[in-house]
Amino acid sequence: MRYRSVFLGLGYDETAPSPIDGGHAAENYAMAFCANEQAHLSVYMAVPILHVSIAGLLPLAHSLASEVNAERRKLAEEAEKRLAGAATSAGVIAEVQIVQDSYPEACHCLAAAARPSDIVVVARPASGLSLDESLIEVMLFTSGRPVLVIPPDWDKGASFQNIMVAWDGGTRAARAVGDAMPILTRAGKVEILCVSPDASKNIGGAGLAAHLARHCKTVTVTDLSTQHAGIAKTLAAHAAMAGADLLVMGAYGHSRLREMVLGGVTNGMLSEANLPLLLSY
Repeated sequence: MRYRSVFLGLGYDETAPSPIDGGHAAENYAMAFCANEQAHLSVYMAVPILHVSIAGLLPLAHSLASEVNAERRKLAEEAEKRLAGAATSAGVIAEVQIVQDSYPEACHCLAAAARPSDIVVVARPASGLSLDESLIEVMLFTSGRPVLVIPPDWDKGASFQNIMVAWDGGTRAARAVGDAMPILTRAGKVEILCVSPDASKNIGGAGLAAHLARHCKTVTVTDLSTQHAGIAKTLAAHAAMAGADLLVMGAYGHSRLREMVLGGVTNGMLSEANLPLLLSY
């Protein structure tokens, strides 16, 4: 089984008419991923419109807004040409769409367009101020698809020799494993990571290992203790040390509000991890 329909969602930063940080890493990853999977690629770009909604403003303000919106559209069209050329070079069949609207509306349009796909690829912003964080969340919560989040400095392509699975025995982690099965079955090695304050605590890694052993080449289980580092830092450090190509995990095991206020593993991994994440919600 392979992924046959891949969706690449790209956002643009609201503060300047330029592509978001990390966009090219996600583009390159999606192209390599589709070439490996012999998949069709749908690329949608969310381009925000600058609105001037207060009546009575000088005509100059409206004129400047029009110029900004035209410049953003021009840059999106240039990106469209670049993506078409990259797809041709990679031997990938691709279609590119530009969605220019208010940023929230554009993001929700992208999520709706992603639903008839196997998997979504998005960029992880290099800066916490980027609006691309909104795109990641909208895709996770409303597309109904697993989401591959690519860090801005990732240059190792779409390799799946060494895959790690963050396992807590929960429903979202189980969903992530199912969503990742097409690549887990072809991985050279799958390592199940069970992280808890007490590394001796059993949270079901053996059961998952028995299941994956029926599908995968090599499966191991590693129990990790968080000690004082926290789950996200522990996972990220272990993945970096082992040179993992991908980390599979469930997203937002707690409520979104609790994650925002108290922090959580998903938010931590989005800021700590320097490898692609396959997230399922």
